[in-house]
Amino acid sequence: MNTPSTSTVGLDPTSRMINHMEVEIARLITAESALLRVAGMLGIHAEPDGQGRYSGQAIADQVRDALDQRQVDQALATTPTPTILTASGTPMSLTFPAWQNIDDQDIAQALSRICRFGGHSRQFYSVAQHCVHVSEIVPREDALAALLHDATEAYIGDMVSPLKSMLPAYKAIEKRLWSAIAQRFSVDSVLPACVKSADLQLLATERRDLLPDSPMEWPCLEGVEPLTDPIEPWSPDIAALAWGLRLDELLAEREVA
Repeated sequence: MNTPSTSTVGLDPTSRMINHMEVEIARLITAESALLRVAGMLGIHAEPDGQGRYSGQAIADQVRDALDQRQVDQALATTPTPTILTASGTPMSLTFPAWQNIDDQDIAQALSRICRFGGHSRQFYSVAQHCVHVSEIVPREDALAALLHDATEAYIGDMVSPLKSMLPAYKAIEKRLWSAIAQRFSVDSVLPACVKSADLQLLATERRDLLPDSPMEWPCLEGVEPLTDPIEPWSPDIAALAWGLRLDELLAEREVA
């Protein structure tokens, strides 16, 4: 394709305008072609709209998603498979977790020793205690799912949410672990909406009771009211015991039902 000349010396105003338009059209066509080539390399099939136009933003979003997925695929294909040793002495694959290796005592111990908010609370406050409290404010039929909703952190730790959103491979591993945990305890892998609502209500309470005072806005808590009763942090041993007893209670109830 011949690119129009960018020189406008000696041209009248109308000709200069036409020349400028030709240059801009050529630039846009070149940019679109480059974007479509990148999309093709990533296996993305771009469709024009009814007027034959391509949405650059839509293609760019698909390209970004494809690059994220490629990063995930590469991370999950790592050899040898990344494995941790749990408290019970059981090896646990992070990329191919087996539900048979999920142990409730491993979860109770690990969650009781992991501090929420990356340790930036005024007192030690465990993920185990957080999960027990969430299970207490949802409908009874959803309490088991609520108790387990952060159980993946027993294997991959508690990562602060702003960072987690930037790491697609971490989220893929978290999803695989959650599927194994859900299978182990026979709960739906899709968490009930009430668990998310209770999680946010407890988060609002935790911010009020456990975090430093700050004017920083948390958009996720807009319109969310904290619980009336204040949170009193437990020791790791008490949190592990409480989490385990709550699990036994909810599993026993399900057996009776």
